[in-house]
Amino acid sequence: MRELRNGPARTMREDIPDNELVAAFKAGDTEALGLLMERHKDAVYGYLLRLTGRADAADDLFQEVFLKLVKNPSSYSEREKFKAWLFTVARNAAMDHFRRDSARRETPLEGDGEKAGAVDLIASAEPGPADSFYGKDLSRRLEEALASLSEDQREVFYLRHYSQLSFKEIAELLKVPIGTVLARMSRAAARLREKLGDGAQ
Repeated sequence: MRELRNGPARTMREDIPDNELVAAFKAGDTEALGLLMERHKDAVYGYLLRLTGRADAADDLFQEVFLKLVKNPSSYSEREKFKAWLFTVARNAAMDHFRRDSARRETPLEGDGEKAGAVDLIASAEPGPADSFYGKDLSRRLEEALASLSEDQREVFYLRHYSQLSFKEIAELLKVPIGTVLARMSRAAARLREKLGDGAQ
């Protein structure tokens, strides 16, 4: 990976596969880590922001996700798809955050879509589901609709929207059968259509 350190054109850098960038980082190329963070920051940060409902928590968890790679590079095997590994780490970090925070705060996955800052997520730099699918004018209704989903359905929805992983990969991440993931996504979509009506079309 010498070309990373010698400064090739940016378009060439962007073509380097994730697993090669990780291998370069393990070999001591710190720029490779920066490229990985840049490549995946929007998706991972957006996912964490949706899960936590708080920009400060999402910032901390995003750093925690990549610190795992820094502190323990061997935790990722090049045989794995890096994005799937990354979202597994992000999900685990978020679950740990919820456990630490449970005494003080109810998590967005468990209920109130009208929590302080929930609607503001739509206006963040990372497009949320409202921006991508329905438009900003429906952001409040979408928050209410998402809050009406079960925790399992909402998690699959967020993973599918932000990670671009296949349903098979999401099933492996959640350690459930693929049929279960497909059923949760189907129910989530039906519930959102029901709540949003014609605006969801």
